[in-house]
Amino acid sequence: MLDLFFLNSLTDMTLAYNRSYNIPMVIVSVLIAIFASFCSLEMVDRLARGDQRYLWLSIGALILGGGVWAMHFIGMLAFQLDCEVTYDPWITGLSVLPGIFAAAVALNIVTSKKVTSNKLLLSGIVMASGIGLMHYSGMAAIRLDGILRYNLNLFILSLAAAVCLSVAALSIKTFLSGLPGITSPSVSSLIGGIVLGGAMSSMHYIAMEAAYFVHAQANGDARVIAATSPNVLAIAVICIAVLLIFSGLMFTYLGMKIAHVRTRINAILASTSQGFVMMDRDGIITECNQAMLLLIGTDKQSLVGTFYRDLISTDNSSVMQANYRMEARLNRPDGSLLPCLIDSNSITDDSGKRIYSFALFSDISERIADETELRESETQFRALLESTPDPMVILNSYGLIGVVNHQAEDLLGYSKNELLGEPIDILLTDESHHIFAKLRENYIGNAQARPEGKQQELRVKTKEGREIPVEVSFSPINTSKGLLIAAALRDISQRKMAESALARSEIKFRTLYVSTSEAVMLWDERGFFDCNDATLAIFGCATKEGFYTKQPSDFSPPQQPCGRNSSDCSKEVIAKALEQGSHSFEWLHRRIDNGKDFPAEVVLSSMELDGKLVLLGTVRDITDRKQYEEKLLQLAEAKSQLLQSEKMATIGQLAAGVAHELNNPIAFVYSNLGTFESYVKDILEITAACQTGLHHDDLASVIALQAEKNFEYLKSDIFELITESKDGITRMRKIVEDLKNFSRVGEPDWQSADLQKGLESTLNIVWNELKYKCVVIKNYSDDLPQIRCIASQLNQVFMNLLVNAGHAIEKKGEITITTRVCPSDNTAIQVLITDTGAGIPPENLKRIFDPFFTTKPVGQGTGLGLSITWGIIAKHHGTIEVNSTVGVGSTFTITLPVDQYDA
Repeated sequence: MLDLFFLNSLTDMTLAYNRSYNIPMVIVSVLIAIFASFCSLEMVDRLARGDQRYLWLSIGALILGGGVWAMHFIGMLAFQLDCEVTYDPWITGLSVLPGIFAAAVALNIVTSKKVTSNKLLLSGIVMASGIGLMHYSGMAAIRLDGILRYNLNLFILSLAAAVCLSVAALSIKTFLSGLPGITSPSVSSLIGGIVLGGAMSSMHYIAMEAAYFVHAQANGDARVIAATSPNVLAIAVICIAVLLIFSGLMFTYLGMKIAHVRTRINAILASTSQGFVMMDRDGIITECNQAMLLLIGTDKQSLVGTFYRDLISTDNSSVMQANYRMEARLNRPDGSLLPCLIDSNSITDDSGKRIYSFALFSDISERIADETELRESETQFRALLESTPDPMVILNSYGLIGVVNHQAEDLLGYSKNELLGEPIDILLTDESHHIFAKLRENYIGNAQARPEGKQQELRVKTKEGREIPVEVSFSPINTSKGLLIAAALRDISQRKMAESALARSEIKFRTLYVSTSEAVMLWDERGFFDCNDATLAIFGCATKEGFYTKQPSDFSPPQQPCGRNSSDCSKEVIAKALEQGSHSFEWLHRRIDNGKDFPAEVVLSSMELDGKLVLLGTVRDITDRKQYEEKLLQLAEAKSQLLQSEKMATIGQLAAGVAHELNNPIAFVYSNLGTFESYVKDILEITAACQTGLHHDDLASVIALQAEKNFEYLKSDIFELITESKDGITRMRKIVEDLKNFSRVGEPDWQSADLQKGLESTLNIVWNELKYKCVVIKNYSDDLPQIRCIASQLNQVFMNLLVNAGHAIEKKGEITITTRVCPSDNTAIQVLITDTGAGIPPENLKRIFDPFFTTKPVGQGTGLGLSITWGIIAKHHGTIEVNSTVGVGSTFTITLPVDQYDA
């Protein structure tokens, strides 16, 4: 199999055609290879980027593949054999494809984002394979009188040379492009092109040395034919070479121009502090500058190829369309966010589709920090301004209001919007307009102006036109926008009012001090040093100077009414006054002029006057009050006696009624006991007779005696006597029980009680007063609650009202007692006592509860009954009302609460 391709003996070599080279054409082929390599490397290095990357890679692959093909066939034209040589047109034409394909793969690898050693080795092998495949396919297109065989060693050497030099060429190109000292990419392209062109030429001419064209006839008689290039091949090679040279020059020139523009752009982008990124139509980043890498904190390989939107963190992504300007946060690899100002623009084609877009990023973190600090400072200033208790107004140099706090709004009655931008004159009264003129004179144009050290008082106008006195302090504030003047206002209306009130109070005190009837004096450890005229009158001194020479002991008797020494007592009360600050007491004083003693009420107060501790004494002569109190005691004693008299009258009336009620049952019980006594004697006499008759069999005398004594009647009547006596005793027991219930002896004062039971007991007690002329009608409530009360006192109220009702009825009449829950208040009950008596005249209705008022004849009443009744009801937090019509009758309505919360 190998014999068809490689030499198998030295005999074959002896049969080979003689060959030679046209050296100029060899040189031209080498130059064509170097030129094509340089142009393709330079073009793809400068232009194969972004969306047009594969277009320029294709063009570069065509130039490089075409250069390999042109170099090969120019070399073939330079190769001369002593036989006629022709070429197969189809194989010749198709032989260019391996070179183009290999060039495309190799160029794509070396221009990728990240080039590694493995990629370089792979690209060199692919490139060498393409050169070799193109060469040996081109050799297969040769048609001559003979056969083609290769020297195996040289064949392998040609491939190895192609691989090594291709790898070396691409590695040199990549290495030189990455060196920071290489400012022009043309240097790396030129050196890489020379080596790559050398790789093509070396592989070609080594392979040509490995090729042997052997005679088809073994005798070697064939005539020698001069080897000349076919015209068609020559024309094709010339055309392709010319086109290759023209395209290479044109694209290289275009690439250099574009590179020059790009260099200028890169220089601009490199010199700017703004980050720059360029994106393709899919939003993938294809370019960036150094400033962008510094902003993000990454390298170019990590950034290029990522999605642009992944860089941006924003809450309003809807604005990121076409051309926009926005503030957003830049996502950094370390997870931090960098605030940036983004200016983005898009380049579109004629149809409006985006070709590519770019964005400029400006770091605004310092501005944000400054703005934040400014806002914080402004917030702190505003908080300080709003928290100060004084109203604040800040003016600019033209007298216009720039800042006010809410205290100023409250004081002046204006809202903030109404004040801002207005002249200060709207707040000043006519008398205060000179103030701002003075401020301008002191501050405006005087860079060394100092705050006003002295506070000024002036009057300002409110929105309603009211004038307010204020105390104002002015302070200059130097700012970048000019001088500001801060005015701190303090409303001194209250102070002015206090000062006015103090002045009035001082006048009033002085007036009272002079005109009061009480003695007012001041003294310290040395004695009295001031007093009013009343002091002289009360103590009987002629002049103040004479009063000042006295000591407090001179105005007191040796002993007080308690029996203690006046000097000892005075020391005690003075000590209490000094300890407590003030002490009041009663004292027995003595006049100087006549030596007469008089009682007085004294108030001693300690106070500080001119840095010294002094005592202020006020003495009031209470002689008249003492006499009045003595009269009140006498009146109280008389009232007590009258109340006792009323009580005794009530008790007498009660006793008379009770005695009358008890007298009837006692009388018939007593009478029954007398009858019962005679019955007992008769029974005993009959019993004795029976005993005697039994011994003497004299029953007739016993029967006669029983008939005489009416024994049968006696037996029946004796039990009737016992029954009647028991009824009488029961009545007496009921009266005593009612009396006990009425008085409530032995029970606590405040308790829950049934008023209806109290009414019943009271009726039984006073029944003797009512039964001869009154019919009592009872309208008791079935659901009347018990109330908390002093039952005995309410029974006294019921007795007073029932007795008065009975007295109001002259002959016959009715008394109606009604109990119910109060219609207007379910927490209270009512008792209504209505009579059909004479009624009360209207002129007496307002006085019936007054003490000592009575319409009864003299000697028949004290006039305290209803007064006591009113007092008891008031004590129970209730009310008593009366409605009366003369000739019709009267109704007393008592309203009482169910509960007593303070009892």
